[in-house]
Amino acid sequence: MGFHRGPKIVTDGLVLSIDPASKRCNSASGGTILNNIALPGTYSTVINTTTSESIVSLDGVNDYIRVTDSVSNTTLSPTLATFSIWFKADDTYSSGNRCSLISRGNYNNSGGFFIHMQNSGGNCQVYATFSKSTTSSYQFETTSTITINPFGEWNNVTVTVNDTISLYTNGILSATKARTVSEIIYGDGNIGTNGDHDLMFVSSLGYAPTLEQGAGGTWRPFNGDFGLGMMYNRVLAADEVSQNYIAQKSRFI
Repeated sequence: MGFHRGPKIVTDGLVLSIDPASKRCNSASGGTILNNIALPGTYSTVINTTTSESIVSLDGVNDYIRVTDSVSNTTLSPTLATFSIWFKADDTYSSGNRCSLISRGNYNNSGGFFIHMQNSGGNCQVYATFSKSTTSSYQFETTSTITINPFGEWNNVTVTVNDTISLYTNGILSATKARTVSEIIYGDGNIGTNGDHDLMFVSSLGYAPTLEQGAGGTWRPFNGDFGLGMMYNRVLAADEVSQNYIAQKSRFI
């Protein structure tokens, strides 16, 4: 597609590419719109902050990135998917604090999924959880939690989901979790219904992107830098995830 540097990324099935380092995506440093390179006419909005020439820095107070109108767009609501994000989280989180790297929907209604980051005893960790019920309930399936590069360093997290959630950290398959359904559920099974919310990058939660739970609370808005976010409408194979990581890592590591 010509918008990434170095070795080519996988483009088959790519439906979302939010890359602040690309002029096609980020036409003006200091702006709030990031065009979706993979699907012309769609875009993300940077909320409560602005872009630089290559990243989006978020302050941990009320900033996040929303994929505008994704809740009503069938192309951006695939039944099978791969999600990927490059991020650098600051070390301002207390042990037990969490945020969402990628999220959509609502824990308390059917049709939510979340790729979370947390501080556990000073370790930067990630995990992925997807709802499985078509009724209003608190039912979900989640991977184990994986420790990644320390706070203050760049990381890539990629998650594929069909009847298995596969969590890759920095190009390596790190955790899997079998699912009782084979497709992603949005709302009550239809996009735009029953707790469905637009796709979010680097927020607190998809349905509460600026949630700050106060002293001792779990959830926090993301604090750090966003480098790149992608979504595919298919499950990438392990060698494809590795290919993408190798193609992109020189920008961040």
